[in-house]
Amino acid sequence: MKKKIIILILLILMFISVANNYYGIVNNSFFIKQLIWFILGFLTIYLISKMNLQFIIKYSNYLYLFGSILLFLTLLMGSYINGARIWIKIGPFSFQPSEFMKIFLILYLRKITLEYKLSDFKYILFTGIIVLIPSVLTFLEPDTGAVLIYLIIWLVYLVLKKLNKWYYIISTLIITICLTIFLVLYYCYQDLFINIFGTSFFYRMDRITYFINGSGYQIGEALKSTSNSGLFGLREKVYFPESSTDFALSLLISNFGILGLILFLFLYNLLFLFLGKLKSDKYILNSVLVILLFQYATNILMNLGLFPIIGITLPFLSYGGSSILSYMILIGFILKEKALVNAYL
Repeated sequence: MKKKIIILILLILMFISVANNYYGIVNNSFFIKQLIWFILGFLTIYLISKMNLQFIIKYSNYLYLFGSILLFLTLLMGSYINGARIWIKIGPFSFQPSEFMKIFLILYLRKITLEYKLSDFKYILFTGIIVLIPSVLTFLEPDTGAVLIYLIIWLVYLVLKKLNKWYYIISTLIITICLTIFLVLYYCYQDLFINIFGTSFFYRMDRITYFINGSGYQIGEALKSTSNSGLFGLREKVYFPESSTDFALSLLISNFGILGLILFLFLYNLLFLFLGKLKSDKYILNSVLVILLFQYATNILMNLGLFPIIGITLPFLSYGGSSILSYMILIGFILKEKALVNAYL
């Protein structure tokens, strides 16, 4: 019953996302592609239900290697769009390897956690290196949002692993010190900051500065659109960049008003509720729930002007085939409850 409700929620979210893109501000042809990606996503869930997941996890190290190679190839020959080299184009199609890398990380980290007999220190070191490699490659594209998702997946595994408490304390201190040094360099020694991190990263930090100062064209236009939408949406649309991706939620309010927003938020929270009730593999389930919640909360805060614009989209609403397919694959793994020997340890 829970599985059927989850599928039903995803179907309704599909209709909302497709309709949102159909009435989009920039290019309403996106709705056709979005519909195709959702259909492929549901087909993927069905195919996963017929697969042997233990076999996939057994060879997840090869999937991880494959994903890392794709990220490296993206840096070399990826399509350069909007200041980032994130996509690989094959004929009329393009895909985003960084989206699928989160799947490979979740599966490979699960294999390491359950099959490798490592001390706490060796576990942190080894898994840290495993996460660092795709993080560096993705950071260079640049795709800051994907890097944050990789790090969050790693943190989920560190928490579930239940390490010695001193590792958590020491790690927190190290992160705090590094963050303090980083901010001091940025605000007080900008020339040195640029020499170390480059002008590209300095520009990305400026986006955060815009957020702190309350400025920025994108968020200004998005807020202007949503603040005037009323219960049923605007008749005349207000243009703002990335309306189908980063600001899909603002586009939804613009198209369907506060009532559309309430329906969407209700469905999304219902999805969290029923996913959380499944007795699936705890490593995969919790990883997916946390990164979904992170993207959900961060994107909403971005659209409200309460968080920097860092390229975090809203899964199942924002336009993007790679995002839809990757999350559909992960949900397919979760729905296959009894397929894993180490279910819900």
